[in-house]
Amino acid sequence: MQDDLETGKKVLRTLNENGHQAYFVGGFVRDFLLGGRSSDIDITTSATPDEVTRLFPGTKATGVKYGTVTVFLDQHSFEVTTFRTDGESKDARHPDEVGFTRSLEIDLERRDFTVNALAMDADGTIRDLFGGRADLENKILRAIGDPERRFREDALRILRAFRFVAKLDFTIEPSTFAGIRAHRDLLEGVSGERVLTELKYIVRSPYAAKAYAAMAASGVLDYLSPISAGVRFLAVRGPFKLSFEEFAALCFMLGDKKIPPHWRFSNREREAIRKIMDLADVTEADPFDVLLVYVNGLDLCLAANAVNRAIDPARDQEDAIRAMHAALPIHKTCELAFKGDDILASTPLRDARVIGGIIDDLIYQVITGRLQNEYTQLREHTLSLIRRMGERHDGRN
Repeated sequence: MQDDLETGKKVLRTLNENGHQAYFVGGFVRDFLLGGRSSDIDITTSATPDEVTRLFPGTKATGVKYGTVTVFLDQHSFEVTTFRTDGESKDARHPDEVGFTRSLEIDLERRDFTVNALAMDADGTIRDLFGGRADLENKILRAIGDPERRFREDALRILRAFRFVAKLDFTIEPSTFAGIRAHRDLLEGVSGERVLTELKYIVRSPYAAKAYAAMAASGVLDYLSPISAGVRFLAVRGPFKLSFEEFAALCFMLGDKKIPPHWRFSNREREAIRKIMDLADVTEADPFDVLLVYVNGLDLCLAANAVNRAIDPARDQEDAIRAMHAALPIHKTCELAFKGDDILASTPLRDARVIGGIIDDLIYQVITGRLQNEYTQLREHTLSLIRRMGERHDGRN
């Protein structure tokens, strides 16, 4: 980050030397003051996109409509955005019109929360026009100006508020919280993809349980029906450390047991959630056994157990799962001492389905301890199976 910061200062100073105001702004400044690290460094400036482009040979127009160009310097990149004013927003997500201004204050007052409206110059001096530094020190999340207007401008700010609660242990101040309650219905217009992005931040943050409680109290769950039952449950039950896939599986299991099709999970995420739900359902009342542990693997078994444990701590089987996995004589088919190639070499069998069935039986015998994973034993068992199969076939003829 230090290299990024020093290079970012070069961008600020270049702009300053050419008669423009320029500041680091937003999440980078917030995290910098908290002693943390931010991978993204955003810059705000009085220079227009054309003026920025003329000053830096390495630029890319990444959001000119909104006054943003990306500056590439010394192998680093920075989004540089012109001071701007935002018009009304008919879709509660994007301003219908954007205008440019030479005023830092006008630019900062259009932002969401006071802690995100802090600006820092190249010398490290902080410009704090809305009390953001005090709110940062007191862990208060406060909308700039009229909270209801801020959320009408962009409904995603509602979920972002809970993200900051989850990440930074903030408390939403009363008027901002009231603004969330008043406009929570606007979440219906937010895409499932953006909802998922914010939920992932919340679930993976250290104070997720506090965010769940705030979400439940605010009424936003009325408009997030796929996770409503699960978040309300977690808000009451207290903190549980769950991965996002485990969280989603728990929520859907406590809801209508369906993965919402309009939420754009990746194929990997969707498959993982489905598998966790299925295995958690199978083991809700019955214990894990060695076959389930072998077939599903350690990670999936622990994930399903985490869901069951969150619902009822008495269902916790983690120690047993880990012990069974550690004691498995094999963990995958390729570890069998007598494999498909050996069957082909030792027998006249060529039917892939028959060979697959024999392999499944060998795995069962080894996993359950009926046979050792030893070449001669497995070969003899295989030949015996083939003889019996031949006898049954001859009997039918």
